[in-house]
Order: sequence, then C-alpha cells, then structure tokens
Amino acid sequence: MLRIQPLATGTSDVIVALVPNTTFGANLQDVVDVLTAELARVGLTLVLRFSSSPVELLEHFITTIRPRAVIAPFVAATAAERESIEASGVTLIDLAAAEDVNYRIGRLQGEHLASKGYQNLVYAHLHDARLDVYGDSRERGLADYCRESGRAAPKSIRLSVDLLDAVSVLSGLPRGVAIACYNDDVAVALLAAAREIKRRVPEVVALLGVDATRIGALMAPRLTTISVDTTIALQALVHDIVSRLSSSAAADSLNDLLALTVIPGGSA
Repeated sequence: MLRIQPLATGTSDVIVALVPNTTFGANLQDVVDVLTAELARVGLTLVLRFSSSPVELLEHFITTIRPRAVIAPFVAATAAERESIEASGVTLIDLAAAEDVNYRIGRLQGEHLASKGYQNLVYAHLHDARLDVYGDSRERGLADYCRESGRAAPKSIRLSVDLLDAVSVLSGLPRGVAIACYNDDVAVALLAAAREIKRRVPEVVALLGVDATRIGALMAPRLTTISVDTTIALQALVHDIVSRLSSSAAADSLNDLLALTVIPGGSA
C-alpha cells in the first residue's frame, strides 16, 4: 500500500472534499462512506464541504484547519475556489475537471431510448436547481447524441417530485415521447403522473431514470434506469490522492472508470 510522506509543517491529516450542495442519496452516501474508510486506512481524515459555499467561507475554513489537500471528486472546483485554495498553499486535486461522467450518462440515456425506437426525446430536470447539480451536463450529453444521430434537439422540462406538478408537465407533452429523467425520483413522479392521466408506459410515454434506486424497482412497471458502479473508480481515487500527496504526480481522470449500465425494466 502507498504511504504518504510525513506531514508538512502547519498542515493536518485532513482531506477536504468539495461536494455538491444536493440531497445525499444512497449512491452518493455510499461513495462518501467508502472514501472515508479508505482514506482512514492511510491515516487521513475526510471532511466534506459544500462546493457552493461562498469562497470567503471556504478560504477561512482552509486557513483555519490547514488541510493536507482539497479534493474535488464530484464537481469541478470553480475558478474562484481554485484561486483561493492555491493561494493558501494547499494542494488541490481536481478529479472532476475532466470529461464529466454525467455527460456520459446523458449520452447513454439517448442511446438506449433510440435503440428502443423512440424519436422524440425529452430531458426532465428537477425543478430545484440545488438538487439538480448534474442536470446540465446530462442534458448536454443527450443533446449531443441527438445531434450526432440526426435527431431533433431534445425538449427540456422541469418538474418537482410532486404529483400535481408532474401531471401538469406531462400533460403539456405530446404522446409518443421518451423522457430521459434526471434521476429515479423524477422518473417515478412522471410514472405516477402517466397513470393519473392514463398514458400507458412505455407505449405512450417512455421513462428512463438514473441511480437504480430500490423504489424504482418496486414500481409497476419496473423502472428502467442507469446504474453507476463506482467500485473501481473509488479504489483509483484513493490511490491517486495518496500518490499525489507522496510524489506530486498528476491525478488521473477517473470518469472512464465509472461503469454505467442500463438496468432493464418495463418503462423504456
């Protein structure tokens, strides 16, 4: 196992992870749990910090605890965050700055829906931008796939995980659409709305979620969704962090190590 060098004067054994200001679902919680345990094995303590916090608060936080490093495993550091961290003399390991796995998710949603014969594609965001931190990247991936495959640009919709809102949004769409949903919660809301207004799934409206949640598997029809396997990427992430702190080696992009799999269901 790689071991880090002795602590630099004035620094702690803390690693600060910039995380999106979003609800912690099971998948994100699993990643944090594994990352915490693996870093502890090499004597490092993980502390989470919302990436959307004012940069002045981040600067005060860093200068107070003097972390060994700041990592951005989920969302790329902003220009202001990068400048503040680097000015403090703390190592920044920005593993989210390369090609976004969320872009790949959007493309995969497009590929799967197209493979089922759907032509009219829609992207469904969560209405609350705080909870929809990956939506723009996913929609961009879907839009690029549509353009490259000669399809019309996908329509963009936003809804809350609320039956009345979902019914209102779905009622405004034509029949025969296939909806790439931000996550399983959005897909479940639209599935309930489709039942409410008597639109058959997947014959009249198709729904494709993300996250492979347990609740999606309990729906009727069972939700078709995308699973993100982080096992290999997490191992590589810890290795990269320790390598960087030991030898200043450049951190590799881990996005290609995140395995994406369509979990078949009855909704798309």
